[in-house]
Amino acid sequence: MPPHRRRAACHTVLLVGEGTTEWAFLKHIKALYLSRGCGVSAAIRNAHGKGPDHVVDYAIRQCRNAAYDRVVVLLDTDLTMSAAVRRRVKSRKIHVIGSTPCVEGLLLRILGERVPGNSAACKAQYGRALPARLTAPKDYQTHFPKDVLDGQRADVSELDELLKCLLFDK
Repeated sequence: MPPHRRRAACHTVLLVGEGTTEWAFLKHIKALYLSRGCGVSAAIRNAHGKGPDHVVDYAIRQCRNAAYDRVVVLLDTDLTMSAAVRRRVKSRKIHVIGSTPCVEGLLLRILGERVPGNSAACKAQYGRALPARLTAPKDYQTHFPKDVLDGQRADVSELDELLKCLLFDK
């Protein structure tokens, strides 16, 4: 019998996006920063919206199926999280990264654009700044290459926090 190659110890992370745009962005980030055999395994899930309480509960349900070293939730801050869900986040040590006011605002900040104060204006500004909806990971390759993300890491705290959680820098 041939000798088996030992696998390196692996950190596992669950990344949950509030919707399709967050899911596609997280998939793009994973493709850029995690290579095969790097020691980090990331699972990315889409909670399909319904507000922050649903997204956090979805992440908790996903943890019932597998054990993760770290659980990260990317969601919009335009709706507030209930006190009960905030307690569950704290007790289960879930990293919540809020996009202010929405994920489009985070993407605009990464591009160095001005970010309006509310979600509707943010989505309109986003529509003018980017030529298409970014709902597939391949859509991000043109506007969000690794050098742009690395360059904006110091200025966009949400991006820096996301990358630290993904790469186990924290």
